[in-house]
Amino acid sequence: MFVTVPTLRRAGGLLATVAVALALGGGAGLPAARAAASPHGTIHYAENSSIPTLDPASWSGVTEQRPMSMIYDTLVEYNETNAGLHPALAASYTVSPNGLVYTFHLRSGVKFSNGDPLTAADVVYSLNRVTSGDPLGAGSAPYSGAYADIVGYQQWNKSGKSAVPGGAGLSGVSAPSADVVKITLAAPQPYFLNELALTSAAVLDPRIVQAYGKNYELHAIGTGPYKLQSWNQGHQMVLVANPGSWRGAPSIAKIVIDENVNSDLQLLRFEQGQYDLINGPLPSEVYAKVISDPSLKKLYHTAPMNGVLYFAFNFTKPPFNNLDMRLAVNYAVNKALIVRNITNGRATIMSQPVPPLIAGYNKSLQPYPYSPSLARKYLKLAHYNGQPIYLIYPSQTQDRVRMAEMIQQNLKAVGMNVQIQGVSEWTAFNDEEYNPKANWNMAWYDWWQDYPDAQDFLENLLGTEMFNATNVGNWTNAKFQQLVDTADTLPPSANGQRVKDYQQAEVIAHQQAPWLFIYTLWQDDLVQPWIHPQGTNKDLMLYLHPVLTTQFNHLTTTH
Repeated sequence: MFVTVPTLRRAGGLLATVAVALALGGGAGLPAARAAASPHGTIHYAENSSIPTLDPASWSGVTEQRPMSMIYDTLVEYNETNAGLHPALAASYTVSPNGLVYTFHLRSGVKFSNGDPLTAADVVYSLNRVTSGDPLGAGSAPYSGAYADIVGYQQWNKSGKSAVPGGAGLSGVSAPSADVVKITLAAPQPYFLNELALTSAAVLDPRIVQAYGKNYELHAIGTGPYKLQSWNQGHQMVLVANPGSWRGAPSIAKIVIDENVNSDLQLLRFEQGQYDLINGPLPSEVYAKVISDPSLKKLYHTAPMNGVLYFAFNFTKPPFNNLDMRLAVNYAVNKALIVRNITNGRATIMSQPVPPLIAGYNKSLQPYPYSPSLARKYLKLAHYNGQPIYLIYPSQTQDRVRMAEMIQQNLKAVGMNVQIQGVSEWTAFNDEEYNPKANWNMAWYDWWQDYPDAQDFLENLLGTEMFNATNVGNWTNAKFQQLVDTADTLPPSANGQRVKDYQQAEVIAHQQAPWLFIYTLWQDDLVQPWIHPQGTNKDLMLYLHPVLTTQFNHLTTTH
């Protein structure tokens, strides 16, 4: 999920690996509890911006996901290297033969970090809260729509009432006993378990939420390996090991997160040994310093990520409701030069909305080549009359400014009148971008997967249900939508057909060019030599997990 802007979406997920009616036992693929040990050492790192929230109902980006993934747990989770989902707070679960009913048996003896016991009612409360439409009296939860296929969602979400014990809620979520949770869907959803692994589905202690209300996040309580010790908002957050975690005590005793530290200062403090890691993607100027310094280069880790960066065309007004105009732009922009100059080669030119690592990626599709002559040909076919084309982008980083300027130069070179407008504040940019009636024709957008599934890209970024939200340009195509809708509801046994449907949808998206395709993302980090994966597992994904952020409870330090 990894987006940097708030979204209202219906989330998608991993091609299901759980067989229908399969019961996963408590020991199958579970993380082993570690022997009791005294946590020691500190991991210290920084964020470029403030941490906006510790409330899972308000989660929308990776900055807050890092600490929340350590404070909270979900019913199911990804393993350390993303080999698949396994039970977490659930010791086991079953799926009915028709794919509609999920029954979770909770792990026994789990307690919140304040000592309160976990019960099935807490799970029901947490799902009701994130889907109620108004979990804190301050607006809808960004990821509420991830659970829209649970029976009763539409009625409950529209009620606008906060979930309270004994009150109305999702009729499809119940607790038949203190350790059993039952969830019923209105239609099969092969990626539903992935949605339950999202941060938005974290299980909260209702007693703490009710005690502190809108100030809950300053007193966040979960069942995870760490707990909140202090938070000087905008400056620093401190997490400490939760000795009562059902996983066993983590190796690292404390996690200190500085807020609002720019990239140059982060690198300086890393070089001085003050910071234990720097979370990427690294800005190009920082990367250039790292790669040219042998001592830093050997601490650099990189891996492809399931993410995309593009400029959406606005379909509610001319000129990009014309296919020839969209093709002209895609041929006019030198994407290879952007990849080389902006990312230092740490990206792959896009040919379609789905990244290469996702099942459903269509290998037969090739990126639009850089061809000013073809761009001029399509521009002539479009009868472009020189009207201004307004391009908006978030201008918080120099890389984005340079990218917008390069695109402007490429388009002007073939005869387009392009005006670029940088917006320095995220909220203002979001307000502009999510309103296609505003004064823009092209808008910058990036999307990091919520989970590794084509649905998370095709439905969320191009589906009609996402108009005025993550489908920022309001593009639609009937055949595309039919293929995606069919694939989204096929049972796990039909995964092969599901992939084929997504690949056909990809062909349509490529041909219709709803975006200026730029590149798919790579992730990178700097990690000090004294930080190690736990045990003998040296897999890089402990630093660069393709679904989650760095999992500190799987790391050790000798510093």
